[in-house]
Amino acid sequence: MWLVALLVVNSVWNAVASQEAPNEVNSPSQTETYREIVIAPVAELDRAMPARMEVSFSAPNTDSGAIGYIILLNNETKVVEWRGNLGDEVPQWSGTLEPGTYTIETVVDEGIVAQQELFIRPFEAYQLEGHIMLSLLLVFLAFTEQGIRALAKKYQQPEVSDNQELSPFKKMQSGDPDLEHVYNQDSPWREPLR
Repeated sequence: MWLVALLVVNSVWNAVASQEAPNEVNSPSQTETYREIVIAPVAELDRAMPARMEVSFSAPNTDSGAIGYIILLNNETKVVEWRGNLGDEVPQWSGTLEPGTYTIETVVDEGIVAQQELFIRPFEAYQLEGHIMLSLLLVFLAFTEQGIRALAKKYQQPEVSDNQELSPFKKMQSGDPDLEHVYNQDSPWREPLR
């Protein structure tokens, strides 16, 4: 049973670690030239997180124009840059992002709108550590449960069987030789006189 629990816990962690957190950068209804996204460290550890960005450009009234995007870390380090023309195939970026403040610059001519979404998998960078920690925690829980059960058995009061009498008084049986003194004449428990 513990092996099944170990498989279930690790499968759940695998599913959680592969989940993506979406961050909308630009949408067709609102396209801004500069957007800032803050990527916070997980558990105060500065480990790079897997990320990808989906980008598309469209224009309802024109067939040509300049398009592009740039991702900068702390307005200094260039992560990725792409420039092209409307109608070109837009490359979808994927890589890793260190914790920090990112500026996404979107380059579009008049009348062109952008759809940009940044997807981050914050727990994937800690997937191995999560598997190890959860497995050790489950093993600890298994041994703790066995120890608690053993202590509970040790201090548990003995069970009363169905055949045992719970009354502190002795049950009288007819013809019992120990009860002969109850019926002698000197006893206060004699039959009343008539």
